[in-house]
Parts: sequence; structure tokens; C-alpha cells
Amino acid sequence: MTHIMFRVPPFPTFIKGGEAVFAKGKKHFKRTFSVFDLLYVKKGRLYMTEEERTFAVGEGEYVILIPEREHYGHQPCMEDTHFVWLHFVVEGEYEGTEKEELGWHDIIEREATYVEPVQYRFYLPQYAKVNQKERIEQLLQQIVELNEEQAPDSPLKQQMYFIELILQLQKQALSIPSAAEKVCMDALEYIHHHYHEPLDMKQLATALRFHPDYISRCMQKTIGMSAIQYINHYRLSKAKKLLASTNETIAAIAKQVGMEDGAYFSRLFKKAEGVTPMEYRRTVQRM
Repeated sequence: MTHIMFRVPPFPTFIKGGEAVFAKGKKHFKRTFSVFDLLYVKKGRLYMTEEERTFAVGEGEYVILIPEREHYGHQPCMEDTHFVWLHFVVEGEYEGTEKEELGWHDIIEREATYVEPVQYRFYLPQYAKVNQKERIEQLLQQIVELNEEQAPDSPLKQQMYFIELILQLQKQALSIPSAAEKVCMDALEYIHHHYHEPLDMKQLATALRFHPDYISRCMQKTIGMSAIQYINHYRLSKAKKLLASTNETIAAIAKQVGMEDGAYFSRLFKKAEGVTPMEYRRTVQRM
């Protein structure tokens, strides 16, 4: 398997990113780019060639296209294909290398001293399927959504999320998911199927057969959110789509995402987004 090796620190620098949709029959244009281009497919399949190597990048998969190598779509999309693109640069040298198995002993190059930082050699698979799809898509969404903000620190936040993304891709390339990661993935799957119900920790704990505190600790360790925080995050993300695409009342949308109390939903939404649901709707529908 081809990996892209580079040394950290410094971490790669995020430049720009966004979402795109290729309609059925469309393919990527031909170009030689001066920076790295990471393409992650959320739905459909993207057919890419880099020099002589071809990739068929499906849902939950990514490819990293290397600078100064010609790339293009060698085949039209066979269905509407939704993907995220991220451009970034690596300071210093990088190289493509073949590795079949990776462990932390491959990654740590030098321990920290009192005057020098720890030095790592990262090996990112050039093409791979992610094994924590929800976490990766959450980070990608956070990066892309910051494009809409005009705050001076938005690019810095994007860089922070991008560093976490790179770290997650590296960790996923190393080993089998830990026990905590497995519990977290099971919890996420259950939440995704039951968020529209009056879901609480007791119900989640019964379904997963673990203590509620243990589930929350596993989720906090893996994705940086407790179970309740993630349930609210996921419900609000679904509500935002409904606010943007429908004229349903706020109360009706709250119920559709599993929250019977419309007033509580509005308070939670404003706390998370900085605006009320109605203000959010007016903003996105003007775009």
C-alpha cells in the first residue's frame, strides 16, 4: 500500500476546502496542481487517475493527490457523487513509500528533550477507507462550515480541525479500533437510527448493554463529546438542514429531530449556533 511520509511537527498547513457534487456523467478535469488535494467521497463514486495509477473512490473513502503529478477523472461518475475537497501543503520533504503494516514504533522518530520537541514520521495511506466514518465526516463538516463565517479566527479554527483530521487518519492507519472506539461507533450508529425518538441515556445504555457513564467516557475519549452532547449535536445538524430546505414551523422541526419541547430546542440551538432557529433560516435562505 502506498503511503505519503512526512515529518511532524510542523503539521501540514490547510489552505482551502469545500464540498462539491458531480452529477451523473460528469468527471474531474485534467490538471497538475502545486499542492496536495484530499478528496473524500460522502456518497457515490469518484474515478481519478494520478499519472499511471487509477482510483475508484467510493463512499467513506479518500484519496490524496500529490503535488506536481497530473491527475484527472478517467471515467464519468455513474451516479450523483458528493465529495469534500481539501487543499494543503507540507513543509519540508515528503515521499511516497510502500508499507503493509504500521505501528507506533514506525511513527515516533525522536523523543522530546528539554529543548527539542518530539519528532514523528507520519505515514498517511494515499488511498483508504476510513473506519470511523462519523468522526471523519464531523471534522470535514466543521472545516467546511467555517467557510461561511466571517470571524477573523475562522481560518485558525479550520487549521485546528484539519490537524485533528490528519491525526485521525494516521491513527486509523495504525491499528484495530480500541474497545472505547468500538463502543463509540456502536453508540453513534444507534443514535443515527433513533435520534428522532425521545432518546435518553437509559435507552442507549440498554441497547448497548453498557453503563451510561462508560458509554459517555468512550465517546468523550474518541470524538471529544459525551453521549448527550453528541445526541444534541446530531439533532441540531438535522434541524439545520430542515430549516434551510423546508418551511416547517420551529416546533414541527423540533419534534422531527426528537425534541418535544420547542422552547428548549430554540435555546439549545441559539447556544450552539449563536442565532435563533428563525434567524438561521433567514440567513441561509438569503444565500
